[in-house]
Amino acid sequence: MIELTLTELAAGSIGLAMILAVFFTWVSRWSTRNAERRSLRRRAICRLCLQVIEDSSRDRIFHCPHCGAENERGRDRSLG
Repeated sequence: MIELTLTELAAGSIGLAMILAVFFTWVSRWSTRNAERRSLRRRAICRLCLQVIEDSSRDRIFHCPHCGAENERGRDRSLG
């Protein structure tokens, strides 16, 4: 049989509560970071009116609902 004093039991309970608090904080931050990353992947900026659009389609070209211009996803690397 395991014999514990009241002091050992209290210290173990507090230690376990601290470990669980750190673990759940880490899980919460991880899930928030993933949600932000998914949101940024769906976000696009119209190159004509600079309106920020959240579009969940995976098409390379999307139409701006504000001005109707066709835009291409990703960075524009052209110089002209």
